[in-house]
Amino acid sequence: MTAYFDPVAGGDPVRLAIAPGQNSYEVSLPAGEYLAYAWVWTPEFQLGGSYSRAVPCGLGVGCTDHSFLPIVVSTESLSTGIDLCDWTGGAGSIPTPPGVALSPPPATASAPGGVSLNCDGSSQRVRNEDAGPAGRTVAVDAWLDGDWVSVWSVSGGDPMIQQIEPEAGARQFGGCRSLIVVPFRYSGSGADLRLEIFAWDGAGMRQVYSHSGTKGAWSTQGDRVQFKEAKFLYGEPNCCPCATQTTEHTWDGNAFVETRVVVEPTYSGTPPEYCNP
Repeated sequence: MTAYFDPVAGGDPVRLAIAPGQNSYEVSLPAGEYLAYAWVWTPEFQLGGSYSRAVPCGLGVGCTDHSFLPIVVSTESLSTGIDLCDWTGGAGSIPTPPGVALSPPPATASAPGGVSLNCDGSSQRVRNEDAGPAGRTVAVDAWLDGDWVSVWSVSGGDPMIQQIEPEAGARQFGGCRSLIVVPFRYSGSGADLRLEIFAWDGAGMRQVYSHSGTKGAWSTQGDRVQFKEAKFLYGEPNCCPCATQTTEHTWDGNAFVETRVVVEPTYSGTPPEYCNP
């Protein structure tokens, strides 16, 4: 992509090329006030992001002001934390670079049953298919050249070993964006759970979360995912943990960040003998 630093006082923006996989940048600018934004160039669509007032807010659901946050650059000083990570905008909300003609987003009306996982105008289709003895598979198709093309899948395999739970599929996090949630339940006691979450990166799926636990259960709410599991504190038997632990992670637009851990007893009143330290 290309980053732009647009002087508020007028004049052409300073351009900075960003290579694939690059996660930091540094650029020298004359003293002044700037608006910082970036454009991602793909064969069929352009996506704009910026350093907005929602970035230092944390980009959570309560961060609703996506207007530019100007950067003040002083002589011989270093400004840090200027993250171009508010991608809720697009054509019309981010300035069009001089000399660039933006093409419209690809049409999605002809993609039956599709959704836009990244809310960027592209279209994907999420499938959760049960093949009986062959197990359940979760797959993602992309709408390309007027047809659905399979681009990613994950299978539970032999149901006698592990199973993908029927609730697997797309769930919204942090507003419009949808992530693919895949819970794996291990067979036998059925107590062990592995929860994995994947994000669409424009060409395939990227794993952004993985958590395993005994007697596991999970839930999502807004931009958060909670995982509840047994917490063995004192060498108690596998059947009877003395406590449960609930771990909460919050989606920040790029990754899940741990925001809360709560440990609670499984009993009320006097603890069982095996729950004494």
